[in-house]
Amino acid sequence: MIDRENYLISVIMPTYNRGDKLIKSINSIINQSIGFDNIELIIVDDASTDNTTKKNILNYQSQYPENIKPIFLKKNSKYPGKPRNIALNQATSNYIIFSDDDDTYKKDAFQILYNGITKYKSDMVMGRYVYTNRKFKQIEESESDFIDVNPLKNQKTFDILSTANGGGTCAKLYNKNFILNNNIKFLENGNMEDVYFYLNVLKKANKVTFFINQPIYIYNIYDESTIHSHNIKLAKNMIQNMYNVIDILKDIKLDSNHILSYLIGQILLVFTDSPKKDKEKIINDIYKLEKHLQKELKFNTKLPKKEISILNQAIMQKKFKKAIFISNIYQKLYNNKKIQKLYQKNRGST
Repeated sequence: MIDRENYLISVIMPTYNRGDKLIKSINSIINQSIGFDNIELIIVDDASTDNTTKKNILNYQSQYPENIKPIFLKKNSKYPGKPRNIALNQATSNYIIFSDDDDTYKKDAFQILYNGITKYKSDMVMGRYVYTNRKFKQIEESESDFIDVNPLKNQKTFDILSTANGGGTCAKLYNKNFILNNNIKFLENGNMEDVYFYLNVLKKANKVTFFINQPIYIYNIYDESTIHSHNIKLAKNMIQNMYNVIDILKDIKLDSNHILSYLIGQILLVFTDSPKKDKEKIINDIYKLEKHLQKELKFNTKLPKKEISILNQAIMQKKFKKAIFISNIYQKLYNNKKIQKLYQKNRGST
């Protein structure tokens, strides 16, 4: 009989008003080939107000009382950073996985990650995301180049690792002692908390293992995850936390343009998708951020994607009216469902 206190992996899943979508995510963890007896699932309910999220959590806990450990916060944190930090301090296994509450893992994902981190004795091991309804694209690199490697070994390695899976924390297994000993925590005041956490890992890790062409995590895309949730509040929050990201990158003696281009692209996407009145309020903040990036990190504001670079160059030339006009055109295109489907089809997976 397995000692349920000796889990191989602790999974940390913050949730808020996820309702029945939570069921699919929990089931993908229960059905892992490594065996659910070996898994501790910590679900942090961030003060949900719907009628089903808490009910579903308690239902699963009643079925698996030794494996599923719910934490019910009394006050909503607004962002997943705080729930993740709380659960991290309560996890009992040696290895940690962070999972979003509407995504799923492939059946053998945990076994692959666990075998990798124990074999190579890495601080972190990771696979790849794959998006629903999109073709998985392999990276044209040898997998062996990224096994048991220091993330800061060279520029090429850092560029690939810094943007792997969009700089997020999922699809990765972490050595808990490495995280705790280096006091690596999530930002609790907003978005980009995952990028901040992940870049801290890369900065302090001695070894990472990357199964570069191994899809293990399914990023589910739902119809209600629409463009209309983008607004000035989200944009300002992302910009604010970019200054925290800058503080990490300043200590890395490698060029940061690759990851910075990706992050600025994400901010410009939110900017483009926001209402016009919000764009007028936020555009100067984007300009100031990029000027700061130029000063601190020698950031090249000419971004690799042509359409985003055209928009960004207008901002950096302080042609704000022109930039808003361009973004409004992009917004109409992005909201066209046929174009959305074509874009998603050709984008592939990260």
